[in-house]
Amino acid sequence: MTGRLTGKRTIVTGAGSGIGKAAAELFAAEGAQVMCADINGDAAAATAAEIGDQAISLGVDVTQPGDCQAMTEQAASAFGGLDAVYSNAGVDGPGRAGDLSLEEWNRVIGVNLTGKWLAVKFAIPHLIEAGGGSLVLQASVGGVIGVPGIAAYAAAKAGVIGLARQMAVDYGPDNIRVNAICPGTVPTPLVRATYEKRGGFSATAAVSADATVDEMIEAAVVRHPIGRLGTTTDIAQLALHLASDESSWTTGAAIVIDGGMSVA
Repeated sequence: MTGRLTGKRTIVTGAGSGIGKAAAELFAAEGAQVMCADINGDAAAATAAEIGDQAISLGVDVTQPGDCQAMTEQAASAFGGLDAVYSNAGVDGPGRAGDLSLEEWNRVIGVNLTGKWLAVKFAIPHLIEAGGGSLVLQASVGGVIGVPGIAAYAAAKAGVIGLARQMAVDYGPDNIRVNAICPGTVPTPLVRATYEKRGGFSATAAVSADATVDEMIEAAVVRHPIGRLGTTTDIAQLALHLASDESSWTTGAAIVIDGGMSVA
């Protein structure tokens, strides 16, 4: 590794598994101190233990302001400040608009939009104190193009893109960069859960209602011109770039990383 985040003090939400875990490990490998946060506190602790002395952990429900504030203050206290937050934690969100209950809509919006905001809200004063920094919000290609069967999820992710752009304008004068990452299909536990709950609605077209999750995910490959689905490392590497000083003139961007899915 090349030390691209040497000296950076960071938070990664959703660090217990999937993309968040890959990002936390990569951030640390590149020299950062990392707060590993996850609603599953044991999973967050396991990620931190794998990283070693550079990491701490906390069980955090990103829909709860108190949890997010505690996460931020503990990280800032342990590290002596903050430089970057990767607001990644999310939940699956299958269901067409006409079929969703209000309860399910609120659950998905609560985590995937409100939770993205709360996870960075309390970090802003610390980044200002540090002279600037980077906020990276996890959106989705589903917030950019239409994808079958994920109405609330797509609405939340489109909202994340709008939030990143708006915050980039508000906090640019404070040298705080805010960007959104929009992944295509990465077969994480969250994505697998979405396919399982969506049944026959795949990312390519309606498939057999009794298709297995693996069959539905395999069917999605044809939507990606590069010929494969994404990996957690693919996304973590972009998050690393946005958290680092390499992206010092990048803000307000919604960066699509989808193997060509959105242009196919």
